[in-house]
Amino acid sequence: MSNKSLVVEPSSNLLCDSSILEPKGQAKNSTSGPGSAQLRGRVISRENGVTSGVWECGAGSFEVLSRVNTETIYILSGSVILTDLLARPQKKRTLNAGDSAVLEFGSSVRWEVPELVRKFYVVSPKQMSNTEDDDEH
Repeated sequence: MSNKSLVVEPSSNLLCDSSILEPKGQAKNSTSGPGSAQLRGRVISRENGVTSGVWECGAGSFEVLSRVNTETIYILSGSVILTDLLARPQKKRTLNAGDSAVLEFGSSVRWEVPELVRKFYVVSPKQMSNTEDDDEH
């Protein structure tokens, strides 16, 4: 039997402390040129195929095409413009601090980052089992 624990992350780490984030380089599929869309991040938990963490991106743009997972995001600071590349006509949504979104499996989204943005994220695999207690929090 494994020992499960409650993982607590102080809000000061999520909101302010850039020193907790590791450089990750330029975003894959960057559409804004060399040196732009620089990423930093930190995984908080990896359990049962679900990953959560903090991520930030400097000004720039990039595309995530045909997602292989589902990501739920909560914007901690900054802003981002998300464009649904599969919608016709394409739909743009601006997310600011306090906003959230779900990027579903198979979706294709362009991220336009006008200024440094930081998010909390939860990435889930393609399929998760549905149980009666999914809605219990």
